[in-house]
Amino acid sequence: MKLPRPLSHSSISLYNECPQKYRFKYVDKIPEKPRHFFSFGQSVHLALEYFYGPVLTPQAPRAPSLEDLLKHYREIWVKPGYRDENQEAEYFEEGRQILTRFHDKHAKSFHVPFSVEYNFNFEHEGVPLTGKVDRIDKLPDGRLSILDYKTGKKLAAGRLDVDAQLTMYQFACESQLGAEVGELIFYHLPTLKEHRTVRRDKPLVKELTTRIVATAEGIAQDRFDPKPTENACRWCDYKPICPIYKDQYAGRLPVAAKAAGEPALAALVDRYGDALAKIEAAKAEADAVSKELAAALKNKNYVRAFGERFEVSAAPAVKWEFADKKKVLDMLKKAGVYEKVLAPSAPLVHKLVEDPTTDADLRARLTEIGERVETTDLKLKGL
Repeated sequence: MKLPRPLSHSSISLYNECPQKYRFKYVDKIPEKPRHFFSFGQSVHLALEYFYGPVLTPQAPRAPSLEDLLKHYREIWVKPGYRDENQEAEYFEEGRQILTRFHDKHAKSFHVPFSVEYNFNFEHEGVPLTGKVDRIDKLPDGRLSILDYKTGKKLAAGRLDVDAQLTMYQFACESQLGAEVGELIFYHLPTLKEHRTVRRDKPLVKELTTRIVATAEGIAQDRFDPKPTENACRWCDYKPICPIYKDQYAGRLPVAAKAAGEPALAALVDRYGDALAKIEAAKAEADAVSKELAAALKNKNYVRAFGERFEVSAAPAVKWEFADKKKVLDMLKKAGVYEKVLAPSAPLVHKLVEDPTTDADLRARLTEIGERVETTDLKLKGL
C-alpha cells in the first residue's frame, strides 16, 4: 500500500485525532514548532541508551560511571523548544537528578538488555509499520519484557492496561523476534517506578491491527477531513492554515510584537508567560510536598501538625477515578440518577445565556440575576 511514510504508533494516533493535521505534517511536510517536553524526553532517552551500552571488561559488562553518564547527558542535550534559558536550565537539572537516581538504583545490578532502542520495520497486510522500543529484557522463562520510559509528570489512571503504544510494541516484537511477550512496563522515570501489566490479549491486538489497516486505507484514499475539537485545536501549529480556522486569521499579520516594533507589548507577553510558569512550578512542588506530608502524618498516626508559620490537619478521604467518563454518564442516565450529579457549571450556564436557541423565558430569568461582563481570554503558547 502506497503511503507517505510507514505508519508508527504516533502517526496512527495523529491521523485518528485529525486527518487534516496528518496531511499537513506528513504529506505536505510542514514542520511543527519544537516542543520542550519532546526535547527533554529525547535527551533522557539518549542518556539511558548510553547507560545500557555496556563497557566490556574481562569479567563482566558493567554500567558506565555516574560521571561518564552525566558527561554524555551534557553532550547530547537536545536544546530546541524551550521558552528561555531559565526553563532549559530547570529541565536540564531535572534530567540530571533523574539520571543520578537511576544510576544509584540500577548500576550495581547492571545487566545487558536483550535490546536497547530496538527499531522494527515490517508489513502487516501490505501496510508498512515502523517504531522504536526503548528496552527489551529477557525473562527467566525466555519470554520478552517490553519497557517504555516515560518522563511526564504522571501517568493517567488505567492507561497501562489499554495503551495502544504498548500493544503495538508487543505486536511488532512477537512478529519480528519470534518470542512471546510476557509483560509490558511503563517505567516512570521521575519516580523510578515500574508500572507492569501482563501481555495484551487477542481482542486488543485485533483492535490495533484493524485500526492500522483502516488508517492506511484512509491515507491511501486521500481522506483528510479535519476533526476540530477544542482541546486538540487549541495549541495546533496548523490552525492559521486549517480550512476550519483560516478565516479567523484573514488580514492578521503573523508577526511577533517585538518584531513589529512593540517591545513593551512583547515584554508583557513574556511576563505573563513567566508568571504562569511560576504558578505551574509552584503547584507541582506543592503537590509533591502534599504527598510527602500526608505520608508522614499517616506514618506517625497524626491528624494535626504545626510548623513555624502554618499548621495542617488531615482527614481520611476517598476519591473515585473513572477513565471512561462517557460510559459512567451512560450508566447514570440509565439508572435515572444523572441529574443528581450535575452542578450549575458557570461555562455551561454562560453558553445557555448566549445561545439564541435557548428558551426565551429561561434566558430572561438568567439575565435578570446575572451581569454580563465583557473581557478578553488570553491563551498563552510557548515560543
